[in-house]
Amino acid sequence: MTRREAMLKKLSAYQFAMWDMHLYLDTHPWDLSMLETHNRTAAKARQLKAEYEEAFCPLTAKKAQGVEWLKGPWPWEIEECDC
Repeated sequence: MTRREAMLKKLSAYQFAMWDMHLYLDTHPWDLSMLETHNRTAAKARQLKAEYEEAFCPLTAKKAQGVEWLKGPWPWEIEECDC
């Protein structure tokens, strides 16, 4: 697994956990401990996203200047490792 893939996998895990906690908080809004955990997880996800975008490329067109977001490889352009 490349560094890029590892960073995306970690970011994806944090984002999934964040959204899962968000859904829980929709039905348990009084759970302040979970709210605190959600906020820490969301902050970590934002940090990981910023680190990824700094190292590689923007993840969304919104963060890019002009057509810069088009410069990164498309999913079908990434070669798989035959290790």
